[in-house]
Amino acid sequence: MSLKLFGYKSIREKVEHEKQWLKNDFVDCPVKYDSEAEWIDNAVICRLSLLKAYCDKFGIYQILNKEFNDSLAEEINKLKLSPILEVGAGSGELARSMRTREIDIYAVDNYTQPLPKRVLDNPDLPESLDYETAISKYQPELIICSWMPPGEDWSPQFRANDSVKSYILIGDIEQCGTRQTYDDFAGWQNYVLKEPNKWSMCRSDNGMDFDHPETWWRHSQVIIYKRDD
Repeated sequence: MSLKLFGYKSIREKVEHEKQWLKNDFVDCPVKYDSEAEWIDNAVICRLSLLKAYCDKFGIYQILNKEFNDSLAEEINKLKLSPILEVGAGSGELARSMRTREIDIYAVDNYTQPLPKRVLDNPDLPESLDYETAISKYQPELIICSWMPPGEDWSPQFRANDSVKSYILIGDIEQCGTRQTYDDFAGWQNYVLKEPNKWSMCRSDNGMDFDHPETWWRHSQVIIYKRDD
């Protein structure tokens, strides 16, 4: 499937082409990331042998796509919570995708990691705030956090704020936050958001199954935590 997709006759030919793209800083790479492309189009990224290098270059952690964005927006609308805050929002792509679906959302980032060049000229970048200050400022009912920094656990602050009724974590459990981030907590229920999870892709998903996305064990999971009534 991978060879046919790229039109190569052998694995070696494919790898050599990708190495050339890397040397050229991916300028001549025909695989283009579009956060609103259909799932099948962006899944091509996961067929790259140099997936990590590609994602590093373009600042990609979660590989957004239309189906993922649509289903996540639908789940958010079901919650009927406001205000909504995305913390650690990076380039703001997820927040922008929600806004195009008429979801009012604040987005913040402390910018400890440099942004990719492809988004630096975007006038709608997240507000420069750390997550604790942002929670205090906006008193959100719903928090969204995509790819929490490894080794850090922001979730105690989510649960400690009385305004927060729910929070959604997106990311690779092995790489985001800590093991404790995804524990069960007294007074909270949690479960996977099945439809967004079905369309979830990330920088760890080398070798996506194009034909059966629902059976692919994706690294990046979409989990919601809800405060007990």
